[in-house]
Amino acid sequence: MPRSALILVLTAATALTACSGPATSAPEAADRLAVIKELRGIDVCALYADAESVDGQPLTIKGFGSALNCEATVEDPAGTVDATIALNIGPSQPAAEEPSWIRNEVIDGVNVTIASSADQPDAPPREEMVAWSCELAASYPDNARLSVSVMADPDVDGCAVAETLMRTAIRTFEQRPSLGSSGQPSAILSGADPCAPAERLRATHAVDIAPDDVTVNSCMFTVDGGPPVDVSFSYQAPELVDVYPDQFSIGGHRVAGDQSSGVFDVVVGDVVQSARGPVLPLVSVVEPTQNMDLIRQVAQAVADQF
Repeated sequence: MPRSALILVLTAATALTACSGPATSAPEAADRLAVIKELRGIDVCALYADAESVDGQPLTIKGFGSALNCEATVEDPAGTVDATIALNIGPSQPAAEEPSWIRNEVIDGVNVTIASSADQPDAPPREEMVAWSCELAASYPDNARLSVSVMADPDVDGCAVAETLMRTAIRTFEQRPSLGSSGQPSAILSGADPCAPAERLRATHAVDIAPDDVTVNSCMFTVDGGPPVDVSFSYQAPELVDVYPDQFSIGGHRVAGDQSSGVFDVVVGDVVQSARGPVLPLVSVVEPTQNMDLIRQVAQAVADQF
């Protein structure tokens, strides 16, 4: 059996955000956007609360791994545990019923789902695994979603590590630690609003933003009644950006993508160090009908914003 087949990773992560309310009314939509704005101002790395250990094992905070999370490692005698804390808004519409193997608990007064890849029905015996994952997701009444995920050696109780980190994160999240409070380096996308380029277009175009489709790091909207455009934040290794077949410049910013798929990334800053090494900050523009005029229009707004 190939090694990759023995690394058991969660395949039902979407189930962790399954709990949500009914379709939003106008006031609820406004509340959703207010919650998202607050979440963007929180330093996710601060949710580790400057801890130096987890259950007595050394903890090292590595920094951001994406526009939504902060990564760390825990040095367990049985092997290194990779941990991630992430913060986002939950879906506005109810999701499908969660699988029966997903557990539910209340931690410090907050509803938390626990999904262990080892509990999946098709999981191999523990002795055949090389690694396994465990993810905890805390759901708040305002639809904020706080998650902790770990990847660990099968001899490590990854869910116990994740639960300890979740308890720390829940307590710290109550304080709403502001950007920069962790002391970890931030980047140009930290706290930024992915809907800002759409707002720039309002001066000359009819722009419709759907609050249900806005998250901490993404924004979906239409321009002049056209097809939906999805703008989101991400970080990628420079060599991955180099492989795109279509490359051009707008407003002094490099744009790389694939015209056949309607997916383009606008490079909005210099290379920065992340938990996963050197990365470029990107604002992605996705327009599924491959309308290059619209893509360039939105890319220009992104360039003007950054």
